[in-house]
Amino acid sequence: MGIKDFFFKKNKKETLSNKRIGERVVMSNSFIDENTSVGNDCFLHNVTIGSFSYLSSNVSIMNTKIGSFCSIGPGVYICLGRHPSDTFVSTSPVFFSPLKQCGTTFSNESYFKEMGNTVIGNDVWIGANSVVMDDINIGDGAIVGAGSIVTRDVPPYSIVVGAPAKVIKYRFTQDEIDFLMNFRWWEKDHEWVKANYKDFHNIKLFMDKNRAQ
Repeated sequence: MGIKDFFFKKNKKETLSNKRIGERVVMSNSFIDENTSVGNDCFLHNVTIGSFSYLSSNVSIMNTKIGSFCSIGPGVYICLGRHPSDTFVSTSPVFFSPLKQCGTTFSNESYFKEMGNTVIGNDVWIGANSVVMDDINIGDGAIVGAGSIVTRDVPPYSIVVGAPAKVIKYRFTQDEIDFLMNFRWWEKDHEWVKANYKDFHNIKLFMDKNRAQ
């Protein structure tokens, strides 16, 4: 998947090739692959989204790479920046940022790393109203429960919930997870996925049919 600038601001629903864009969407320096959907009232800055992924409404994301086959629920916020919580006397950006968040600043340069970078793997489901902090890696196949606040990396195929989010279980056995991570079905040709979609309904069937590949 190539990365390119994709500047977009619109007030009406529109379909671009196989990309569905909702109303009142603002995107800058971002790229979405084919067969993707962005819901109403979303904001994206410096974001890439893989094929067959979708964002629901009222999603705000910055500085993030999202893999293929991901499902992002409504009201999700990802990588929104940081404020200093120690050493600095004040948390206000007027003391450390030249970006004039409140309309002005005392700073002539950046004195604090405000923004990080977050990576969302493939086949990840992030539930409604969740928050994913900066510099987080969410592994392939993971599930983030609705309303969670993710403050640390999420292992592949784990299910995390809570504030802060913690692992409560894994979707599959370790053998099954190892197989999926090695097989990497999300990198298969789209026609292969389409032709074999029913195998995805059962992990054991999927492994039995594809173990030799």
